[in-house]
Amino acid sequence: MATSTKPDGASEKSRGIPLMSKLSKLPKKVVWTIFIFIVLVLAGGGGYFYYRSQTLASDTASTAEMQTSVARRGDLVIYASGTGTLISESETDLSFHASGEVTDVLVKVGDKVDAGVLLAKLDETDAQIAYTQANRTYLELTSPSAIAAAQQSIADATASLDDARSHLAYVISPDVLRWEEKVSDAETAVANAQTEVNKSPLDSTAKQALEDAQSDLETAKSMLAKAQALYYSYYVPKYFRDGTEVSAPSDAEVLSARADMELAKATLQEAQYLYAALTGGDVPEDATGSGLTELEQARLDMESAKAALDGTRIISPISGTVMSIDISVGDSASSGTTVITVADLSQPYLEVYLDESDWSNVQVGYETEVTFDILPDQIFKGVVTQVDPGLYSSNNTSVVRALVQLNEVDESTFNLPLGTTASVDVIAGRASNAVLVPIEAIHQAGDQYAVFVVENGTPVLRVVQVGIQDLLYAEITSGLEAGDVVTTGITETQ
Repeated sequence: MATSTKPDGASEKSRGIPLMSKLSKLPKKVVWTIFIFIVLVLAGGGGYFYYRSQTLASDTASTAEMQTSVARRGDLVIYASGTGTLISESETDLSFHASGEVTDVLVKVGDKVDAGVLLAKLDETDAQIAYTQANRTYLELTSPSAIAAAQQSIADATASLDDARSHLAYVISPDVLRWEEKVSDAETAVANAQTEVNKSPLDSTAKQALEDAQSDLETAKSMLAKAQALYYSYYVPKYFRDGTEVSAPSDAEVLSARADMELAKATLQEAQYLYAALTGGDVPEDATGSGLTELEQARLDMESAKAALDGTRIISPISGTVMSIDISVGDSASSGTTVITVADLSQPYLEVYLDESDWSNVQVGYETEVTFDILPDQIFKGVVTQVDPGLYSSNNTSVVRALVQLNEVDESTFNLPLGTTASVDVIAGRASNAVLVPIEAIHQAGDQYAVFVVENGTPVLRVVQVGIQDLLYAEITSGLEAGDVVTTGITETQ
């Protein structure tokens, strides 16, 4: 519907138009020139034509009478009218997440429920057994004895690593093993330092750190080469001599010793991951280990069984009123099919539709007046809380969709059903005890407004500022006082 004016008190309801822009500060002489031109050309000459017509009255069969109106004080309201439907602030359709026979329906339509309250149940015998078994398995894997076993595994893996390292040191010599490890550490340090330099190429500290790491790496490589030379010239003849025979460890023996050490490292790492998982420590996403995999699978099985058990129950996620129930005890319910609807009626809202011409007159925060069709003698106050950013198409007509929240509604006495229709007036502008004149008295040129005020029988042009207006009245915010007489046009009489 189009925007309308609803004057308070004795003022009549009338159709409205968009609000007018504010006056710009043009030179007064320019304003006078513009207005005199408009009045002469478009308004039939205004006061000037009136007085000219008086001098020609003896030569013509008709006279022109000046129409006037008295500026008065009153209330003016610009509003956009639409229709609305009572809706809930929050409404949720509830369903089981499992299929089966309904064993309990614990509420009835109209009941008020709190969030977390059980509303209905399916036969949960099988789901309960599955959850109990899965939960028991998980609890066994996370029990104090399981944690103690994980600690023991770490101790055993540490001992195995020590043995494997000692054996590798014997096979390749302690010096070679030590410098191999130092070379590995130095290579890691160089890689890290290079990363920092790449991040900050001009950082002298980062560059120096890279140079130091590269120097340490070269030193470690040099010492490793010396240790490898001594291995064949000194270590093997001393520790692998059998009488006159010297037999160095074979490549296969060296590879086996290295593999044993890597396996011992991995075993220790996996034991540490499992212990961390059992005690709430940090576990990397790429962590491995049979024990960790078993624990994770048990957790997933337990959670899946718990979800299946929960799926046999409907619990209200919100506090509200039960609006509908589509099941009875003994019925067969399917997963995902809505069977209960709960709505929060504590704060009523209206879904409102207005004509697209009212787009500029409907904004978030605007006050509203609502009259329900079944309560025609009551007016409810509200406020616009949402205006859709695009037009809504309904019955091949483009309309504005908005949400209105009703204010100060007593839930104990406000018991209208959802879907109740109402007339909604969105207040786009309000002027109280304002100076009002008929719209015909207003003359406009650009952003300037003026009226002709009758002073001693003579129309005098006066620039005014205009506030809100509709097709009948305009609010004068300055330049005119209540009681001033203004011209509204010329009427010819015989």
